[in-house]
Amino acid sequence: MSDRDHYVLHVGAHPSSHHLQKEKTKHPPKFHTKQRNSAWAWIWDKVHFVLVSGAVFLMIYTLLNWQALYINAQYYWETWRGAERPLERLVEETPVANEPERIVTVEGGAQHGELPVPPLQLEVVPPDTRLVVPRINQNVPVIGVRNENLIARQWEALEQDIQSALRSGVIHYPGTALPGDGGNVVLTGHSSYYAWDPGRFKDVFALLHDVQLGDRVVLFFNQKKYTYEVDSRVIVLPQQVDVLAATDHEQLTLITCTPIGTNLKRLVLTARLVEVQ
Repeated sequence: MSDRDHYVLHVGAHPSSHHLQKEKTKHPPKFHTKQRNSAWAWIWDKVHFVLVSGAVFLMIYTLLNWQALYINAQYYWETWRGAERPLERLVEETPVANEPERIVTVEGGAQHGELPVPPLQLEVVPPDTRLVVPRINQNVPVIGVRNENLIARQWEALEQDIQSALRSGVIHYPGTALPGDGGNVVLTGHSSYYAWDPGRFKDVFALLHDVQLGDRVVLFFNQKKYTYEVDSRVIVLPQQVDVLAATDHEQLTLITCTPIGTNLKRLVLTARLVEVQ
């Protein structure tokens, strides 16, 4: 038999009239259904692969950058709660003294009488070079890097010097101006780095992307306080080294890698000098 033949028993008026009749019936082929099932299985395999790969990548990314991600989460939580930023006081404009002079009576010795004492406005300045970014609650040391490898164009050695210095704070990029020179003062720091690295400042700029235009930052250098106001924020490729170029005016440039946990691009903030004390 062929074409899915089957037999049907027909019942007549008499048992003797029972006969077996061959009835031929054709059913639609099922290979289209099989093709559809195969297509869905192929699509699900691809989706499953993407989901599993994404989950593995996310887990590895989180493990490698957990400290920077935690800092971001904590910052957003405290911002939502309206937590105070104590470092903001360092960038407030210097108040005008309204306190009247005090009168001190001096008796005995070579002096006698009343002496006026003006109000004292003293601000404690740290002895080392430090960068203060109140918006992201950072108060970190600035580390210098030797210029020898830069002058000799030993780029690999210079990179090693920079990476070593980054363990102790943010670095003043060699060859750029110093505060007070009237040029481009360039500082760079990690947004995230290997969790097992011994450095204490591997995520010092993890929140640099939250600094806003108009924010003020402070740089302490040689017992002076330099206050800058952020006026530009751009993202550039690593090859765009013009951000290190000298300028004819004093500005502060802050650089870090972005997105967090990668070195694909650079986040660059520039700030103009507004006050020196």
